[in-house]
Amino acid sequence: DNMNWIPEIMAAGQGDLNSPDAQKLGRKLWLTSSQGKYIVDQVKYFKNLDTLSRYLDANQNKLQLLLRRADKYKQQEIIMGNHHVWLNVENGYKSFVH
Repeated sequence: DNMNWIPEIMAAGQGDLNSPDAQKLGRKLWLTSSQGKYIVDQVKYFKNLDTLSRYLDANQNKLQLLLRRADKYKQQEIIMGNHHVWLNVENGYKSFVH
């Protein structure tokens, strides 16, 4: 993921990268960037569909169908079984499937 966070961090710090607000946002962006695309129950992070479907013990095709439908309706969360799956938008992801 080639993400340029500088403009966002500069805005948070009102032009000062060393301001506490800029530092805080930079740290948050850095931490979430390494965590993965999918967030399950707000605690587990997965980078790909394969590991996500195994964790959920879900059929990958059914999961993909749900994710595509969520994308179509611009949703950032699906529910599968007893699990809530969120798209990691903090990391810049805009689509579950792409």
